[in-house]
Amino acid sequence: MCGIMGFYGISEEESAGLVVLKGLQNLEYRGYDSSGIAYYNSLNNKIESIKRSGKLANLSKEILCGNPLKSGIAIGHIRWATHGKPTNENAHPHLDCTGNIAIVHNGIIENYIKLKGRLLKNGHKFITDTDSEVIAHLIEDYILQGFSFSESVRRSALEMKGSFAVAILYAPEKRVAAVKYGPPLVLAQKGGNLYFASDISPLLEYTGEVIYLKNSEIAYFNDGVLDILSFGGKKVKKKVAKINWDASKVAKSGFSHFMQKEIYEQPSCILDAFSSRIVFENNIGDNKSSKIVSIDKNKNIAQQLAAKKFKVALEDLRLTKKDVESAQRIVFVACGSSYYASLISGYIIESLCGLPAIVHYGSEFRYGSFPVKNTDIVVGISQSGETADTNSALELALAKKAKVVSICNVPGSQITAISNKGVIYTHAGPEIGVASTKAFTSQILCGLLLALFIRQYNGFLPLGYDPSVLFKDIVELPQKIEKILLEGEKIRDVAKKYYKSPNFLYLGRGILYPIALEGALKLKEISYIHAEGYPAGEMKHGPIAIIDENMPVMFLLSNNLLSSKTVSNIEEIKARDGIIITISDYEPDIEGISDAIKIPETSLFLSPILYAVPLQLFAYHIALLKGTDIDQPRNLAKSVTVE
Repeated sequence: MCGIMGFYGISEEESAGLVVLKGLQNLEYRGYDSSGIAYYNSLNNKIESIKRSGKLANLSKEILCGNPLKSGIAIGHIRWATHGKPTNENAHPHLDCTGNIAIVHNGIIENYIKLKGRLLKNGHKFITDTDSEVIAHLIEDYILQGFSFSESVRRSALEMKGSFAVAILYAPEKRVAAVKYGPPLVLAQKGGNLYFASDISPLLEYTGEVIYLKNSEIAYFNDGVLDILSFGGKKVKKKVAKINWDASKVAKSGFSHFMQKEIYEQPSCILDAFSSRIVFENNIGDNKSSKIVSIDKNKNIAQQLAAKKFKVALEDLRLTKKDVESAQRIVFVACGSSYYASLISGYIIESLCGLPAIVHYGSEFRYGSFPVKNTDIVVGISQSGETADTNSALELALAKKAKVVSICNVPGSQITAISNKGVIYTHAGPEIGVASTKAFTSQILCGLLLALFIRQYNGFLPLGYDPSVLFKDIVELPQKIEKILLEGEKIRDVAKKYYKSPNFLYLGRGILYPIALEGALKLKEISYIHAEGYPAGEMKHGPIAIIDENMPVMFLLSNNLLSSKTVSNIEEIKARDGIIITISDYEPDIEGISDAIKIPETSLFLSPILYAVPLQLFAYHIALLKGTDIDQPRNLAKSVTVE
């Protein structure tokens, strides 16, 4: 869950250290316990290292006010601590005994105690509490045995167990290496220079073409020459991927926080998620011939909706008609907010496709005994595509010959390689805020698109289903989100009334129950207020015991979803003097509501997206009033690449 950045320049005119520092600023959402940079000093042919605990600002201050790091080669690291406290000493990079090797590492070396014991017997001296330091000494040990740097790196990679993305700087030969087994590493070349990072966000300003290292691959770079080899020593052909993300997406662009910016980007993200994927038959002249046309966001969408027949075309999905017809169930695996998106997607699958949907936490699935069948369609949902628990679960499903599909935001990520039946990209663009917003709502829409795609093949006809109404509501969704965002000040005023409350309860029914979970999670993540999400019908089976005059209860109330039942739950809260806040798509005839937030109406399957937006704004404004670190909340990291 740490961040790695490296740069090898063909000249020293531009400080490699400053390039790396800038890259780390774009990666800080991956960890912010400590940071450090190691660079090659051409004056003495040695490695110099600067490390600081705490936020990256501490390292930046040290570098910018001191040594400008005039060097052509540097590697850097931003840490989310696992082994060892976040101190200056435990911060990366780590050096070997000679000071000729520096490494930065993302992941966990599970057999580090065994390796460390052997290396201690061989005379190596360790100075940190981390598992990562063993990597530098292991490479050094092989070099001392007479192996070349390349061979020493390869042999070390074969010995290590666990998950690791490692960048290595070797001073005697002015070489760098990058090793991948699990966590992501992305390379980019431009003008003879090499850039490498944990994800593409720091690379966007330099180039839109990248190389994704695959598992069990090592990249070596020296004097403008890049070689990629397998752990077995065989040369690997480089495959360049083009990235369409805009570099401005990793800037705040006038917003106070990335989370705020990403909340307000949701109308355009939702539009990007469906605009090329909803297609219709456009009749030509008076004859019966037709052509397939996609919804074009740059044209009059209302006119396009005059078409009679709609369908969903998912460009990177490889599910066949046979796959769908043979499937007896859909299995979802995910973690965190993506798990809640899976719950919603499962509800939609069951409603629209008539197939049972089972939703598992990735961390539970991988160690459970769930019987996967080769007819199952197993769907993994992950913003980063690098979530360790989710990916491990999908690998288990793949080993059972299941049809594996993923919903993901990051092209070329690890989950895409596992997905033998393709990917549905969310097209949300880079999400920097640790608390997911636009990626979450885009995942929900993509889950709906998957359900519509499956329904086209299995021919299930749900009662009362009108595709033209649903497609119309999809197209109008961005405008409805914008309408909610225009109510930001009203939501802020509600937040002002409750930001000192120590506890919250969020209640929803049916497809809105996962949004209650997500709303509670958002509040916990960025404001550190204890909050629970519950099915409204379950409130009387326990949580009602905590209701008193100090407990705010957030109700998600929809006119088309068991509204009378939810109103009864509101009355139960009123009878116990609880504080009632509602988010609803109609004006319920209920007395005693403390605060009501009105949102537009939409189709049942799209309602979770509209209800999520005011909950995001509510959590954001409460955190702002409390003065917490909204983009980098304590103890969290964006991409969870370790167990």
